[in-house]
Amino acid sequence: MRELLHQYFNIAFLMGKPQDLPVGKEQMKIGVVLALLSYIMALAVPYGLSRALLQALIDLACTALVLHIALTAMGHKARFNQAYGGLCGASAFINMAAVPLYTLRPQGPGTPGSSISMLADFVLLVWGLSLLGHVIRHTFEVSMVVSIVVSFVYFLILSTLISSFLPLQPVVESTMSAIDGIMLSLGSWQSDGKAG
Repeated sequence: MRELLHQYFNIAFLMGKPQDLPVGKEQMKIGVVLALLSYIMALAVPYGLSRALLQALIDLACTALVLHIALTAMGHKARFNQAYGGLCGASAFINMAAVPLYTLRPQGPGTPGSSISMLADFVLLVWGLSLLGHVIRHTFEVSMVVSIVVSFVYFLILSTLISSFLPLQPVVESTMSAIDGIMLSLGSWQSDGKAG
């Protein structure tokens, strides 16, 4: 297990290739579980547990489907376990890096530290796209430029798909809206009581 985590770490930092991983399904299952758990941990605080779970499942399922179809079409179906497992296992490191950033994120664009938060989001995005491009490059044996373009296009399509199924409303924002609604109701109830 320790060696497998080390290999995922190397892939996450673009020092290893998915082909360095064991070929069997066990490695892939471990990578998927790590990705799922870390994905939920990263998104549960800002978006709630149910949204984090749904978004993780949509992301992981779409990625598996697209990767499987592409590898089958290219005649490299045997590479699926290594490619998908490697991508998932390595993504867990990005997700874990996001946990403290999302947990300690300032609320709202005008709050102190929001520009640092935006920079951190950008760094995580570039890291994630670089990882996906790295896995695509080694799995499909294409140039770095092609792999980066494909990873960016895939990111745009997946982001659009997720946002159409799960409209973005952070937990803090929805909680504040609920509290505001309660306060308004209490205010109107008190004013109605005083008038009578």
